[in-house]
Amino acid sequence: MDSKKLLIGLFVSLSLTACSSTNRITKPIEPLASSEVCCDDFSQFPWIQLGTTEELDFQLDASSPIGRFSDGNSYFNAFKLSERSQKVQLRLASLMLNNSVVAPKLIALDDKFNIVSTASFDQFDIKTSDAFTQTQFQLSFDLDASKTPYFIIYASDAYLGQSIKVKHPARIRAEELGEPMPMVTDPTYSYQRFGKLSLSVKTLSLQAYKTAVKQIQPAIKSAQPETQQFYQNAITQAVNANDISKALSLIEEAKALGIINPESVFINALEKINTK
Repeated sequence: MDSKKLLIGLFVSLSLTACSSTNRITKPIEPLASSEVCCDDFSQFPWIQLGTTEELDFQLDASSPIGRFSDGNSYFNAFKLSERSQKVQLRLASLMLNNSVVAPKLIALDDKFNIVSTASFDQFDIKTSDAFTQTQFQLSFDLDASKTPYFIIYASDAYLGQSIKVKHPARIRAEELGEPMPMVTDPTYSYQRFGKLSLSVKTLSLQAYKTAVKQIQPAIKSAQPETQQFYQNAITQAVNANDISKALSLIEEAKALGIINPESVFINALEKINTK
């Protein structure tokens, strides 16, 4: 009888040990075909414009575009930060639903679409469900929108075919409160290409733009020699024709064009007439 109990205890112990594994290999998933890739490079990606403050829930599913990344072809969404934003706080969550979850990855790009920084999946923490949220992978971090105005979220292929077992929320609460362990089963979620994600965008500081001031062109200081000669002749001819009003009008035009001393031309023309 004692040996029977010993065998039963050993069997239960081995079963619990097997169930405590956080990752296990499941059926491999075929890679996405290169023929399905939407764009040749990041600059051609379809970008979603964000405001200074956003709360978005979105799906990665069969309707999402497929991009080519260094770790494989993946479904993605691409975002552009507001031009008014400087320092931005992002919070990205991948929800564990229906026994599956997306292992997300984020890359931030500069205005030339070069990769500046990467948030890998191993940087995410597990946040268990409560009265307001579902169990999820979650990551909070800051970006400088002036240096990295673009970022892409995609489903990392590195974890496809694996799964994770997380503690049941009731167990966690019991541990925190020092209560007896409830009879619950820890849920297991497999990593898939499709899933629900949540994105929070909060602008911490605004980016100021210096408006280019149009320079007011100063008055012309000196006219071209040909122009000066033209007005000198025109003023002299008007005086000779005794058309003083036209001569005075030409003087004003000449002054506006920066011709030096058009009045002296007028006076010299008058003196020549009087000396005749």
